[in-house]
Amino acid sequence: MTDLHIVGGGILGLSAAIQAKQQGLSVKLFEKDAVPVGATRRNFGILGSATLSRPDDCWHIYAKDSLEFYQSVQKEMEISFSKRTGLYLATTALQAKVLNEFEQHAAAYNIHAQYLDPETLLTRYPYLNADAALQGALTLDDEYSLEPDQAASRLMAYAQQIGVEVYTNACVVKANAHDGLTQIQLATGECFTAKKLMICHGATTDILYPQALEQLGVQRCHLNMALTEALPYQLNASIYSGLSIARYPGFSICPSYADLLAEPQDEIVKRYGIHVLLKQNHLGQIIVGDTHEYTALNEAELFEQQEQTYQFIQRYCAEQLGFDLPPLSKRWQGQYLSHPEQSACFLEVESNVYLANAIAGKGMTTGPGWIKHQLQQHIF
Repeated sequence: MTDLHIVGGGILGLSAAIQAKQQGLSVKLFEKDAVPVGATRRNFGILGSATLSRPDDCWHIYAKDSLEFYQSVQKEMEISFSKRTGLYLATTALQAKVLNEFEQHAAAYNIHAQYLDPETLLTRYPYLNADAALQGALTLDDEYSLEPDQAASRLMAYAQQIGVEVYTNACVVKANAHDGLTQIQLATGECFTAKKLMICHGATTDILYPQALEQLGVQRCHLNMALTEALPYQLNASIYSGLSIARYPGFSICPSYADLLAEPQDEIVKRYGIHVLLKQNHLGQIIVGDTHEYTALNEAELFEQQEQTYQFIQRYCAEQLGFDLPPLSKRWQGQYLSHPEQSACFLEVESNVYLANAIAGKGMTTGPGWIKHQLQQHIF
């Protein structure tokens, strides 16, 4: 009898499977596609633990636990995990003030942050244009990176290596609990029974327990992202724009953060939830984005991409950040679930059947640590 079935081969499902197996459980994982193609694939691969939550919040602990998870796997198998400086670029005096304040408070939380004045910034990162609106910057030395096109498939290979039974092209269409056990059925008709079942189905919510997350008020977030042609040089940092400063709760430890939130924004920024991130991948290309548009789960998914958002991001990079993006070569839409009030959702929908979802845009950075906590609370 299998101890645990996991539905979904994204970061939540894979990290749950690996950690459960490491604790001695027998585990089978079912992924509906040949390889994971959801949010775990369609993201930046930036592991920015310092600012994604307040440093005194439990999610900061989950982020640290996640880094330990990646580091431990990296010692056994190459999964593309590496150190990568985080670079926040301020384009207004108030943004620069917040970054300066963050440096002053960071040491109390054991965060290694350094504020850079414009002159030091341009000396250290000479590919930025001195004629841009740069007012200062902040470097975060304890950030890391994963390659989105490699991480999931390599974690899946590692899971198989340690004994997780992985089924790909295996779409689970039914799940239930009966007589103290759980059962799933694949689209092929094949059935499997286990003691416990964890469903980490990402944005695919219309097959298993479709009403559970809808009743919670979970929303679907749509993101427009793109990939540029390769640069002939290295950025040596993951770049966050000034728009990102207001978006990340870690900066709420700064006295001027509330003033920053109160500042008026461009209408296109508010309407499409734009905040500009740049991450260079292992091929030298720049992953660029992104936008945030929300719909209820019972509404039709968005499928069109707004060309004006890409044009805005390109102009913003050139005029505000002093960085001319190479030509775009690919575009895609990502999706994840989020809750307007809760940081993530974990619920038991039937006896020993659990849904793990709505971790929003922090899944790669905090997912393994968060799911470790859920395993300890509900599975082990």
